Amino acid sequence: MEFLISNFKVIILIVTSLTLALLLIKHYGKIKIFLSQVKVELSKVSWSTRQELIGATGVVIVITLLLTVCIGAMDSLLSVLLNYFIR
Repeated sequence: MEFLISNFKVIILIVTSLTLALLLIKHYGKIKIFLSQVKVELSKVSWSTRQELIGATGVVIVITLLLTVCIGAMDSLLSVLLNYFIR
């Protein structure tokens, strides 16, 4: 029993690895079909250009900053109003 407790992590790692290996062997055909279908679907994707990606990232950052300022201002205002009414 002491052996099991002292080597618990190793035993769990071995059991998990063996289970995953058996599942991989059992479902190899299905996994191969799935991955080939993923490859086909990814070839259909219209990928953004670098400039489009940079522009979209900039928009996300600006909107996030604006929302942060708005939420911070509303929080401060509500905190002041709550303190005024509590006192």
